Amino acid sequence: MKIAINALPYTSYQGIESFLAGLLRSWPETGDEITVFANEKSAAFLKPLPSHIKLEVKHFSNLNRLHLFGYQQLRLPQILKKEKFDFLFCPSLDSPWLFSKKIVALYDAAPFIFKKESSLIGKMYWRSCLFFAKNFSQEIITISEFSRHELSQHLHIKAEKIKVIYGGLPTLPSPTKEANKDSEPINKPYFIAIGNARARKNLETLIKARLEASGKFQDCELLIIGKMDKSMEKLVALAGPGIRFTGFVDEQEKYRLLAGAQALIFPSLYEGFGIPILEAQISKIPVLCSDIPAFREVAADSALFFDGKNTKDINDKINQLINQPELAARLVAQGEINARRFSWEKSSKQLIDLIHQHENITNK
Repeated sequence: MKIAINALPYTSYQGIESFLAGLLRSWPETGDEITVFANEKSAAFLKPLPSHIKLEVKHFSNLNRLHLFGYQQLRLPQILKKEKFDFLFCPSLDSPWLFSKKIVALYDAAPFIFKKESSLIGKMYWRSCLFFAKNFSQEIITISEFSRHELSQHLHIKAEKIKVIYGGLPTLPSPTKEANKDSEPINKPYFIAIGNARARKNLETLIKARLEASGKFQDCELLIIGKMDKSMEKLVALAGPGIRFTGFVDEQEKYRLLAGAQALIFPSLYEGFGIPILEAQISKIPVLCSDIPAFREVAADSALFFDGKNTKDINDKINQLINQPELAARLVAQGEINARRFSWEKSSKQLIDLIHQHENITNK
């Protein structure tokens, strides 16, 4: 088969881009002709790719959303038809709307069920993308059974059209003992949280839990890793002693900080998967997380769960972990075993097999 991968819409390396990179770097040689269509920025963060995958970089005088959208809707379908591509994979709803020989990915229902996830124009755009994905694609993939249920229940996508392909295991960067030059030294035991400042990430409740800290948690710092935007600055204003914000850090620094932490605290109230759980487990630290379906699915019995809306329960579970070293050690051991369930090789094969099921379709 001649298969195209659409990496044109992406200009920064976040969750979608990480998912795509993981799939591509583990894509086995199957005899298919694979071409990734990318812009200059997405090409840079997807490299290096396996030698059997061709990277075709499209250059834009102005790399903005409007230009990328127009190119996807008008020019890309022409290229796919002219060069006789059999199929297209789009790692998000951002796709050529009327090109039907495709699979698109949708990771959770959050943009559609949470009011503050995007602007009014953003909501209108994603609603349009969803309409065309439902009616002009062969399959929709998502990253957990929980998300599959959410997409079916809230977005009214036929359950049989949704397939689950888990994310794979993150790749640890080369170890380093040196902190970033701009990093302040951490002289106390610390717990770490990773996420942006969206309300469903629930960092505000975690900050309140630290401000109300009791027991040995009072003697520990809370380190929050996440982009320093206006929403995060509001959380900084709520914080007090014992809480530190790093802003954005690169992968090397993130894993260095994870490795030195007492545990990861993941307080989100809604997620489709939860990659920080696996990042912590391959860093050999315990995981404490909110008791939500996606986290139960990803972590199974390898995490200590708390009520994400209850600051007392968060405090109690943190102190339980501090006071019971044998519990922490058991969670680390179970975490290492749990992490092995996830593999980019397995995920890539699932996607390839799914694409090959549509080998003989004709584009409308």
